[in-house]
Amino acid sequence: MAREDAWKDCIRRNYSFFKNNIADPLDVAEYLFGETTPPIITDNQKEMVKAERTTSKKVGKMLDILMKRGPRVPQHLYRAFVETDNPDCADKIAPYLIQLEKQALGKDPSEWPPLRDEHKSMIKDHVTYLKPNDPCCYLQYANDNEVYSMRRERRGLVFLINNEQFYELQRRDGTRFDRDYLKSLFIDLHFEVEVENDLTAKEITEKTRFISRSDKVKDSDCFIFIILTHGDEKGVCGIDGISVPVTTLTEMFEPNNCPELNEKPKIFLIQACRGDKKEMVIPMEQSGDAPSQPDGGGDQIDASNTPDINVDREPNISATATVHSKADFLIAYSTPEGSLSWRKTDAGSWFMQAIVWIFKYESHLKDLVEMLGKVNNVVSKGKATDGQTHFVTVSNFNSSLRKKLYFFPGIYANKAVHPSCI
Repeated sequence: MAREDAWKDCIRRNYSFFKNNIADPLDVAEYLFGETTPPIITDNQKEMVKAERTTSKKVGKMLDILMKRGPRVPQHLYRAFVETDNPDCADKIAPYLIQLEKQALGKDPSEWPPLRDEHKSMIKDHVTYLKPNDPCCYLQYANDNEVYSMRRERRGLVFLINNEQFYELQRRDGTRFDRDYLKSLFIDLHFEVEVENDLTAKEITEKTRFISRSDKVKDSDCFIFIILTHGDEKGVCGIDGISVPVTTLTEMFEPNNCPELNEKPKIFLIQACRGDKKEMVIPMEQSGDAPSQPDGGGDQIDASNTPDINVDREPNISATATVHSKADFLIAYSTPEGSLSWRKTDAGSWFMQAIVWIFKYESHLKDLVEMLGKVNNVVSKGKATDGQTHFVTVSNFNSSLRKKLYFFPGIYANKAVHPSCI
């Protein structure tokens, strides 16, 4: 936890750096006097800085004055460095500000699944948006060596499959909440969202293959695939109960099959059971909330009759791939391999609820992997009951991302936007 005055330690550690690297301390002092309300430094203090004979002494005087001021200093000093073309100095302040903002998020649910009133409040909120000179944006937005580029006005496509009505398996009540909340979330994050409902295994394969070959993935920074369905150990189920292996779907977007997404992040979010194992905890008093249901759907249709669902494009070894075919993927599951996944009939699945919650409030500060780590933690706190015993699960993910993935909500092409403008 950063102390309120930890910024003073930052000034002390970088005192010599600032003295040697601030281009014109009078520009910084002028900003702190004229562009802040109330002024961070007074007119008299600005004149004291001006009176010093050398640049180094001017910087020293200004820093000495700031060290005696209050907690508003670091944010305004950071902005002063940005506005006066002192980016290296801004970099020294930014990590402290980011840590402070993360601590101030204060939107964690009190329990999971969330209380009804908390959930309603979250659904009404928009994604928290950045401004062009926010520390996270300034540090990471153009850092192509360590961060994936996410600068297009349309970041890319979210392809969302929602299976609710099945031929023989149990109806997935509550899944429409996941579908609608996820669509709203990713529109706020500058994605085009395409939704398909109630697909058979063959249709899942054919429509996903069509997307991988279509113009919809061109001119994109990122691709996201989401499926809400029943599942088993073999994969995700169509409404006919037949399973499609997840690898069948991911392979369609490898560079040799989808060169448009070469070196770009490809994210798969999967809400489905992966078996029928239940993790038990100590019996507890049953709550009065709507029940949670597993996404296994009961007995599954034998997958031995699964139609040919392999990618039928011949691999082209000399195609445009410049990295390993498995690079730049992240696959997140609602539950570990072999286990049941849980869904509330009146609100949606534990996993997708957590994604919507965490992404709404934290995507302006945290990268995808960091957010999914928190999603895992939130999901692990949930408990389902059969009336006698409570059951738990945890989401998990596998990543071959080579860089950090920030969504940079509210920013594209160095312009700030607002949710209502999208």
